[in-house]
Amino acid sequence: MEPGTRKIKIKIQTEQERQADTSEKARNYLLLILFFLVPTLIFAASLALFLLSPSTHISYPFELGRFSGTAEIYSHQNRQWTTVTRQSHRQIILNPRDKIRTQSDSDLDFRIPEVLDLRLKASSELEIMKTKHEEELKFKLNKGGLLGLTGDQFGNRKLEVITPRLISTVQGTASFLIQTGKVYSSAGALVGQITAQLPKSKNLVTIHAFETFMRTDDKKMEFKTKRVNYQEWKALSEVRDLTVVSVEAMTEQFDLRKKAGNFFNYVFDDGVFFKPNWGYAEREFYEDSESKQVILRIAYDVFPQSSFSGMYFKIRGLDLSKVHQISMNVKSDPGKPVPNQFRIEFKDRLSTARGFAVKPISKDWKNYAFDFNTLNPTPVGEIVFVFENIRVGVLNTSGTVYIKDLTIT
Repeated sequence: MEPGTRKIKIKIQTEQERQADTSEKARNYLLLILFFLVPTLIFAASLALFLLSPSTHISYPFELGRFSGTAEIYSHQNRQWTTVTRQSHRQIILNPRDKIRTQSDSDLDFRIPEVLDLRLKASSELEIMKTKHEEELKFKLNKGGLLGLTGDQFGNRKLEVITPRLISTVQGTASFLIQTGKVYSSAGALVGQITAQLPKSKNLVTIHAFETFMRTDDKKMEFKTKRVNYQEWKALSEVRDLTVVSVEAMTEQFDLRKKAGNFFNYVFDDGVFFKPNWGYAEREFYEDSESKQVILRIAYDVFPQSSFSGMYFKIRGLDLSKVHQISMNVKSDPGKPVPNQFRIEFKDRLSTARGFAVKPISKDWKNYAFDFNTLNPTPVGEIVFVFENIRVGVLNTSGTVYIKDLTIT
């Protein structure tokens, strides 16, 4: 074989080896790229699924209400705090990791209409948390206090409020106050009940109306609720400020009142009375779904000693000497304490012309009738139903009575 031919053969072999070597390197590079890229793609896909999952996109459509001082809202998306002003939009959307905070001179009311009314107390910070279901609301109270009141459409929803030492859960009808400070976390109920548990614990404690539950770092602290004292009752009672009555609801109440008995033919105005921080009362006329009768519901709270509250009726054209008696059917709410009694007082301009005690009261309907026995002209301008701390009973300082068939004959 000629030398030149051999040289050409060697050159051809070298090119083949080079191509093979290049292909091998390409395969190795590809494997190396895939080795790092595949896990990255898997992580990115998982993150995308997590971020785009329904649980992270559940937003809360809140409506801003009354506020004082400096209140701010933090947008996690924009990474900035915005001060609430009179010009702020009242309808806002809060997403997971958004926050609300107040300063020492401020508080802020916000609500989901008909579902939940809330007030963030002074020097507080609240963070919106991710939830798994649309029926769940989850907040983290980093500091301060949160007052809350569930509405008629709260339904089967669940509210969870996380603090460093307690996880509180609200379901059903309830009004509550949850607080957390440097050395404690607490939860209390004014109406209904809530539950609380320690973080990473399955042990639950039920907090009933007029009870509070507190936890500190003291592990020897008893795991049980206690009845509120006056200061705690006063703090809880602030939740009643969140009650909102629309013009439509007021009109409906006026129309229903006219159907609650002929007694209301003499009534041109009605309302409740109580001394702030010293009692409470609320009333509602509603139509019973079965009997179609209009019933008057009066809820009272006379927790402080010597306190009283009730309902008034402004009267026109009623002279007790020209009528015989007043009658009504009364019962107590079966799920609440039964008051020993309440009083009905007929007032003229200067004094109480007639007064009667409605007693005993039970959880079943009972008829009561009271004769006026008045011969001399006795015009009255006001009638009041009064619940007094010293008369309702020590354990019955908060309750509800129902009244129907209010009749003057």
